[in-house]
Order: sequence, then structure tokens, then C-alpha cells
Amino acid sequence: MYEPILPQGPQAALMPGAAYSVPGLFLYSSLVCQCLDQVEAKFGYRIPVRYLYGSPQARWNCGRPIIVDHGYTMEDIQAELQGVLDRGITPLLTFSMPRMTERDLEDPLGNAILDLLNRLGGGVIVSSPLLRDHIRANYSGIELHASVIMTSFEENRDEAYYKTLSQNYSRYVVHPDDNYDLDLLARLPKDRAEIMLNERCVRHCAQRGEHYLTNTQDQAVALAGTGQYTGFLRRCPFVPDYKQQTTPARNISLTAAEAKALADMGFGLFKLQGRLDIPYAFFFDFLRYTLENEVAFPAMYPPFCFAIRAWEREKAKGRKK
Repeated sequence: MYEPILPQGPQAALMPGAAYSVPGLFLYSSLVCQCLDQVEAKFGYRIPVRYLYGSPQARWNCGRPIIVDHGYTMEDIQAELQGVLDRGITPLLTFSMPRMTERDLEDPLGNAILDLLNRLGGGVIVSSPLLRDHIRANYSGIELHASVIMTSFEENRDEAYYKTLSQNYSRYVVHPDDNYDLDLLARLPKDRAEIMLNERCVRHCAQRGEHYLTNTQDQAVALAGTGQYTGFLRRCPFVPDYKQQTTPARNISLTAAEAKALADMGFGLFKLQGRLDIPYAFFFDFLRYTLENEVAFPAMYPPFCFAIRAWEREKAKGRKK
């Protein structure tokens, strides 16, 4: 019998019991929260976003390197972090700059933000052992997460390597190339693992390490206001996504079936990237990986596009987020 009611509660979830780590902190956190509210109103289902990650422009940031930073004061940063915490979501700072030096650790803004986060509660995504040890020694209330950048510079990502990450960090990201190595995945410690869902590069990309290193260089240029950007994205054949318009090569974003199979293996935390995406592309991924695909996702994404358009119009008027 035909029932003209959308799936409700857990029936609206793509992977019941899964949790998510998503971008948007200091970028479009208000839009993420609006999406959560609209999904809950429509399906009676609260998408379990456990972490929201990002960073204002800061020396240690190696996430999205060139954002239109609006001159966040410490009061603004506190309000952003507290607003996320008030939602029951843990904020994560992408302080994932690789190859840091002792002098880098003296950065006053980075330390001021860490002090604030230590008092409020939250975590930091790191790839530098120097920064990890600095945080452990001085900011004991902060969760430490191992960045995917760390795994990208590791040549021998075997079971022992991932077990070491699991022992040393609150969370670690399985390198997206390894999402297809089912034998390895079966043997990994899963209680602290994150699976990257929507990596839109090719498998075994030879330029991945260079990409992260150029992020660091470009962040320094953005902060200084002088110098030359590396222009890496102009040379990258796959990123941004418009470069994939005519290629038959598949990127390594997981299908819904592949993601569900990994959930069935025991992985419970799933990570989305997206800070280089236009919001329409990010929320397409966010909703298709969180909502049941046959009815709930197509019922939610088109109307939410109107919320994105309204948000963009407000942003164009000079609003902060």
C-alpha cells in the first residue's frame, strides 16, 4: 500500500548508528546548523554530526588555505566555538601544518586560540609531532586527532602503523586510498578510526603530498599579504571538480553502497571534506551520505538548495557567515 509519508527517525538515515565529522567551522557553520534543523523538522531525524572542523586564517592552518577571512577577533572566535558546542558538536581546529619548526610553535595567535579551546573544550587536527607534543604539554584539555595529511607522507600504511595512530591520538583518518583494501580494513582498530567518504582525487595520486605542502606556503602568503601563491590548483588535473567534466577516470569518493559496507565492517565515524567546494557540492555530499538515498535524500536536497541560495545572498551583502 502506498504511504505518502517520508521516512521518519532512523529510517531516514543512510547508515543508522554512524556519526560524522564535517567541515564548515569559520566558513559556513550557520548553514550546517540550518541543514540539521531542516532535516530534523522533515524527518524527525537529527543527523549525528560529532565534529565540525575548520580554522580562521592562522599560521598553523593547513585546511582550506585561502579563505576570505573577515578579521576574526578573539571574541568572534570564542562565539564561533561556543555556538558549535551549544549544539552538542565538538569543534576541531585544522592546525594540520606539516613539517613545523620550534619557531612555528611560538606563533601568538595559534597559542591564543589553543588556550581558548582548552578552556571551552574541543580538539585539534594535527600532522606535526612537534605541535602534538606542544599541545599535550601545555593544553591538556584538547583532543588530538591525526590528520589525513600525516598518512599521506607515510609510505608503509600497514596494520601496525594504524594501530600506532590509534594509540597516540583520539582519532585517526584512514587514508582514502586504503578504503578499498578490505583485508587491511578488517584488521584496523575501528573505535578511533575515521573513514573519508568523498575524496574527489584519484587513487594513488602522485601529487597529494605536494598539495598539502603548497597549502602551507599559500597560507603564509595569505597571512603576510605579500608574496606569490604556488598556483598548485591550476596544475592539479583533478581539483577543483570542474576538471573532471570530460575524464572517464573515477575519483575515489565512496558510493553509498561502499560506505554502508564499511559501516557493516564496524567503522562508525565518517568524515567529509568540502572546504574547497561550492556549498551546493558540499551539501549534495553531506545529504547523500547521511540520508536514505531512494526517498529521503532526493526529498531533502532540492529544497535545501534554496536555503543555500539565500545564504549566498546574505553573504554577498557582507555578512560574516
